[in-house]
Amino acid sequence: MGLPTTAEGISDSVSTKRWPRVIAATTSGAILAVTAVGAGATAVLNQLEGNITALDVSEQTGSNVTSTDSVVIDEVTGETAPFNMLLMGSDSRVGKDNRGYGKVSEFGTSERSDTTILLHVNADRSAATAVSIPRDTLIDLPKCKVDGKTVGGGSGRFNEAMTIGGPGCTLKAVEEMSGMAIDNFMVIDFGAFKRITEAVGGVEICLVEPVNDPLSGLKLDAGKHIVSGEQALAFVRARKTLGDGSDTSRIRRQQAFLSSMARQVLSSGTLLNPAALLGVLSAATESLTTDPQLANIDNLRELAVSMKDLRPGDITFTTLPWYPAGDGANVLMNKKKAKPLFQSMINDTPWPPKASNDQPLLRTAPQDIRVEIINGTGIKGAGKKAKKELRSEGFNVVNVKNGPTVTQTTLVYDPGWDVSAKTLAYSADVKVQETLDGNGSTMQLIIGPDFTVAKPVTISAALKDKTANVNTADESFCAS
Repeated sequence: MGLPTTAEGISDSVSTKRWPRVIAATTSGAILAVTAVGAGATAVLNQLEGNITALDVSEQTGSNVTSTDSVVIDEVTGETAPFNMLLMGSDSRVGKDNRGYGKVSEFGTSERSDTTILLHVNADRSAATAVSIPRDTLIDLPKCKVDGKTVGGGSGRFNEAMTIGGPGCTLKAVEEMSGMAIDNFMVIDFGAFKRITEAVGGVEICLVEPVNDPLSGLKLDAGKHIVSGEQALAFVRARKTLGDGSDTSRIRRQQAFLSSMARQVLSSGTLLNPAALLGVLSAATESLTTDPQLANIDNLRELAVSMKDLRPGDITFTTLPWYPAGDGANVLMNKKKAKPLFQSMINDTPWPPKASNDQPLLRTAPQDIRVEIINGTGIKGAGKKAKKELRSEGFNVVNVKNGPTVTQTTLVYDPGWDVSAKTLAYSADVKVQETLDGNGSTMQLIIGPDFTVAKPVTISAALKDKTANVNTADESFCAS
């Protein structure tokens, strides 16, 4: 059920914003903090802004933006505009903080986009979508201008675009793949990633099985761990000895990690502690390369304020739909499935599409959910009627028995199956939920006098696509 490789959720209230939103949120908090401090605030902000390297990629993209252009307000309409940004994790081995991950003589001085996430935030700030793009996706590489010369073209892996023409060329590749116009980007290297994980005090991860990966240096037992620095970097980079060894499997771990890190920042009181906040922000901005707009600290502040009300459940993580290329690790973009995803960003509509009724986004189909019904009404035959209702909507009812009377229908489930629990809770209109560690995959629905019917459930086709790995940010899972 749910996530086939492991438990569906750790039930820790996972994540919240994606990496760029973490930076935006901490930036906003830092602005408020140093403003409250008063003296020296301008100097602190200038220092933070000075940490960021602004990179003009207009030569590659043909789109020119300046540092004074707002990233929030549409200058034509004067209204809040949708926000699109490309986040790139650089695998450059150049620089003291990036040493130890392979020799420059072997990997060269050029950088590649080791991790790429396309973020779209709706204009009304009610939802956000973060799309991971597999680095081994075979594409028609864009033709990009570098120092006035045209380079690129032909076919190759997606991450080669960075090597050919830097972040601007990767941006152009995504624009050509998606049909979108993207002005904003961030590039984070190994060193910056390590510093950030240390600044937040470590990030909680979870492993289904122990791992001993000599290539990344990751050696951990199964279960939960707090990792930072080198160990955190090893976790998000490890590939061959975790999961099925594919880049798409690694993407799942990266998404879970970023979610957990965001949760750590937002739940630890960091945003209310000026000293801790400035430490995190300093680490986040150091070695950060962005477009001129996002290099402007005032723009980051404005962006943060505009997104302050986004909740974890409003943010969807997914992977670009793909299918195997038939030659090892390489994959091809599934254009048919990717088209509605990109179109939702262009049209500024939620992804996946919501059901027409009041149903929230649900990931697990009723037929994948095992239910034991416990009759708590005190009325003979009520359990069998509930069984008929649930089975009519596709639920796998495995047992019916009588139990102590209850005043309200109650759902009892293992926290590792919280994603499936959402489907059952919605269909049975459950108001009371309880978690029980070790309860396993079978949920107990204790029906009370308030139980009437089971509502039909709609699972979006996008959520059924296993290659897309759709999850909202309030979900988590152990890595396989």
